[in-house]
Amino acid sequence: MAERMDFDPAKIPAPDFASEAYAFMRAALVADANTPEITTNELAAQRLKDHWEGHIEGLRAQYQVQLQQAETLREQRRQEEAEAERQEKERELMKEAEKKRLPIYDFQKGLGVDSIPLQLHPYARKMMMARKYVPLWYFLPDTAVEAKERSKESLDTNHLQFTVEDGDSLSGSTVSLVGSHSVCASPNAIPDSQLSWPQVMRAKSAFLNALRLGTWPDHFIAMFAGFYSNMDMHRELQEQDGDRVMAHYHAEMRLAWYNTMERKAPFDLSIISDRVLGESRQQIVKQKQQKSLKGKQSSPSRE
Repeated sequence: MAERMDFDPAKIPAPDFASEAYAFMRAALVADANTPEITTNELAAQRLKDHWEGHIEGLRAQYQVQLQQAETLREQRRQEEAEAERQEKERELMKEAEKKRLPIYDFQKGLGVDSIPLQLHPYARKMMMARKYVPLWYFLPDTAVEAKERSKESLDTNHLQFTVEDGDSLSGSTVSLVGSHSVCASPNAIPDSQLSWPQVMRAKSAFLNALRLGTWPDHFIAMFAGFYSNMDMHRELQEQDGDRVMAHYHAEMRLAWYNTMERKAPFDLSIISDRVLGESRQQIVKQKQQKSLKGKQSSPSRE
C-alpha cells in the first residue's frame, strides 16, 4: 500500500539542475560509460530534469488517486448520514401517523353484542372530547340517522397526508396533515330551550355515557347524573306546566354551568336552585300569557 501524501506534488518547485549544486551529478553522468549519449553538461542537466519530472508525475498520479479515494469516502459517509436522517424522519412521521390512528383495543373472543350501540354524532363527539357545551339534541335517538351519515362522510373523506419533499438537503422535508372534511355542527340542531321535558329525559342517558369521552373525573359525572335524577324527582313536575318549567330550568342551568366552567368557577349542578326554578316558572307563565294574548288579538271580534 502506497504511503499517504499530505501535500500536492505538483506544487513542488523544480530544481535547477544546471546550477553548481548539481555539478557533481552532471560530471558523473558525462563520465559514466553506461550513458555514452551524454557528452556535455547540458545533456546531463536535461537527463536529471527528465528523471525528476518522471518521478513527480508518478507522485501526482498517486496523489490524484488518493484524492479520489478521499472524495469517495466522504460521499459514502454523506449518503450514510443522509440515509440515517431520512430513516429518522420516516420514524417520526410514522409516530405522528400512529398518534392520529385509533388505538387497538383487545376483544374477548366469542363475546358479541345483542344490539348496536347508539351512534354518536361526530360534532357531539368532538365537543364532548373537548369538554365543551353541546346541545342535548345531539343525544336524542332521532339524531342517530344523521349521526350515521355524518360518521360515514368522515370515514370516507377525512385523511392525513404525510409528505417528504426532498431537496438538496433533508432539512427541507415537510409534514402536511390534510383533512378534506371538517366536523361541523348540524343545521338541524335544536337548542336546549326548545326541547320538551320528555326529550330531555330521552337524551340524558346518551349524554351521561358520552361524558367519558372527555375523561371527566368520576365526581363530575356523578354531579351530572345527580342533576338529571334530582330534576326528574322534583315536586315541580307534579305542578301544572311543571314539565315545561323543568325543561326551561334544564336549558338555563346546563348552559350556565359550562359558562362558569370556562371562567374557572363551576358550581355543583346537581343542587336544584329554587330561585332559578322560580324564574323558570315565571318565564313559562309569561310565555303562556303572551301566547294567550296573541290568540285573542288574532281572533275575529264579535259584533
